[in-house]
Amino acid sequence: MDRNPLVTNPAELALPFVEAIDTRSGLSIGKEEEDLLVRLDNLTEVADMHAVYFTQAGRALSIPVSFESDQPTSYTSFNSLTFEGRLVTYSIVKIGRLIGSTSIRALCLSFDEVTLLPFFDTLPEDRLLHVPALAIDSMSRTAA
Repeated sequence: MDRNPLVTNPAELALPFVEAIDTRSGLSIGKEEEDLLVRLDNLTEVADMHAVYFTQAGRALSIPVSFESDQPTSYTSFNSLTFEGRLVTYSIVKIGRLIGSTSIRALCLSFDEVTLLPFFDTLPEDRLLHVPALAIDSMSRTAA
């Protein structure tokens, strides 16, 4: 199937949906948000965008693939990141902190098989790199 020439990458595909993230629902993900993730995954599949991308982003989070949403978990925060990785899915990351008022709520693109540049470090297999759609500065496909 030919790719849609109007949308050049999965980040552009996600941008119209960024405002749909409910910032008032606390840390839980509601039915409407779950439906949004399914819709984005379906659109990405139809557009043949599940691939490897070279990406530059202002922000990203490395989070374990599996964890209990109501339990504390560790994450690594990246600023000004360049990487290559395979787009796996879309996600909604909602992180709250008990101390201070800082919280993160974002529609993200999630990658595995990630190589961090310029040192060619790789993320452990048990972690995904979640990159907020609004934080992606550039993104280009490198492989299927």
